Amino acid sequence: MSQRGEEHRLSGLDGFAFPVSCTAGGETRARAVAQRMERAVAWLDGQVGTPSVPALFVVGPEEWDGIALGLPYGMPHVEDGRIVVGQRPGPFWQTLLDAAAPGLPAESRQRLAAVYGEPPDLGTFADLLVVHELGHVTHGEGWPGHSVGFWLRELAANLCLHGYVAEVEPESMPVLETVYDVIWETGPGPWPVRDLHCMADSLAGDGTNYVWFQFGLQILARRLWESADTTALRGVVALLRGPAQPFGNVVDVLATFDRHAARAVLDWPHLGNAVTRDEVRNASSA
Repeated sequence: MSQRGEEHRLSGLDGFAFPVSCTAGGETRARAVAQRMERAVAWLDGQVGTPSVPALFVVGPEEWDGIALGLPYGMPHVEDGRIVVGQRPGPFWQTLLDAAAPGLPAESRQRLAAVYGEPPDLGTFADLLVVHELGHVTHGEGWPGHSVGFWLRELAANLCLHGYVAEVEPESMPVLETVYDVIWETGPGPWPVRDLHCMADSLAGDGTNYVWFQFGLQILARRLWESADTTALRGVVALLRGPAQPFGNVVDVLATFDRHAARAVLDWPHLGNAVTRDEVRNASSA
């Protein structure tokens, strides 16, 4: 864990039910992040409950190493009673796009540009991830040291994120979805770790392999939400709040919300058309 010697350089923001600290001069940006976090806390509390609300730190590169927990600058994360986000987008997101670039057709590049600008700036996407980090608060430790628990915790947090955007900030849905759809469609070529049970191993290196896993889980979260919305969210969070379960039991629970999403977990990473929106709509209208 990083030493926290930089906290004395930070300014505090009043007006929130949770502590908010930011790099001096970044109060406007920090207030916007805190307001989204405030909305997300209220929504999540109504869905699954939030046992506690972490302090929020919105910091620049100079303070990052003293506040964060060893992640690249600008990568939102939660641990030790705090959520840490960047004062501005970090270079990690460009590293991700560069890694995917060889497999991106012209149409995919156009989709990215239409939502994130040209060249694409994923800062607006990264800003949504504060809700993902709050999602981790809802399920607590959630089977620590368990390989199934590792990816299931991320799926739960992604369900929280997708549900929040769908119900509270629907105008942000293209910002949330476009990058993970585009990156996932390139296939797993640039990333060597692909087995879902080895997701923790993908944290090594520059982190892009890990985000590839996250994007696949975000697609599964969308499928579960569009099939069973809050029922799926509450079910996955409740699962993680209970004792650890074997892989087969987890798949069986997911199948009660959406059998195709459960099948996609078994077939990972070959999600294919099993998680497309069209299939959900066709099934619901049949």
